[in-house]
Amino acid sequence: MAHSSLPHPLAATVSDTDAAQRLRAAGQRVTRLRVVVFKTLLEAEQPLSHPELQQRLEASETGGVDRVSLYRNLEWLVQIGLAHRITADDRVWRFSARRAEMATQHPHFHCVSCGQVFCLPESSVPAPRLPADYSMIEMELVVNGVCAHCGKAPPPKN
Repeated sequence: MAHSSLPHPLAATVSDTDAAQRLRAAGQRVTRLRVVVFKTLLEAEQPLSHPELQQRLEASETGGVDRVSLYRNLEWLVQIGLAHRITADDRVWRFSARRAEMATQHPHFHCVSCGQVFCLPESSVPAPRLPADYSMIEMELVVNGVCAHCGKAPPPKN
């Protein structure tokens, strides 16, 4: 069960038309599946794993989508810059829509107790200073800890 211990003012109801317009504005061909997957990411209150997205799509009016098509669409959204993916120490990829309101580079919080991952858009991460001939493509910063819902104390280590 998903819960949120951080405020998520960016999560909102998005129409199919809004999602399609964002895809068109990015110069991309609009298909029903692309719209549904992108809309689901835009409406999400936190980054979602592939199984979490598949579960949401199955519960929606779309009736679901096969795993491979969903994975290809997620990778495509990342490739064209409309979504980003992150991973925490559990090595699970999670996907989130890129929003204009959110800094491109922002940290994430991973609760080691419940496994939830949250964007921290109010926190900015400065780009590191790279040697002269290096160029950054993307950067990830994941803070591992315990969310407010799970309690303040970290779980015991085995």
